Amino acid sequence: MRKLLFCITMMLTLGMNNSTAYAQSFTRNGKTFKQTPTKGTVKKDTLLTSYTFEDSKGISYPIVINRSSGRCYIWKKSGKTHRLYKMYMKEEISRQICKELGVIYKTK
Repeated sequence: MRKLLFCITMMLTLGMNNSTAYAQSFTRNGKTFKQTPTKGTVKKDTLLTSYTFEDSKGISYPIVINRSSGRCYIWKKSGKTHRLYKMYMKEEISRQICKELGVIYKTK
């Protein structure tokens, strides 16, 4: 039983190592193998705007817009846990910023 469990874990471990090795690309120059950088061209879907939002306490936050949906949000810090979370803007604010930046606002 112990040998069977050991063989299964070894096969899984070797399988994981081999699958990650094929994801990289290499070039060969004589006896030297060189890893080539694989940069994907991914268009960023968010944009940090020059607009700001001021809350009732007087703290201003920069507004971020999602280019694919047109929704706007700010990163706000929680008072209890001190973690960042997204606070989405109302539809009127998002539509106005989209209109001024030339981004299409998509409704569900």
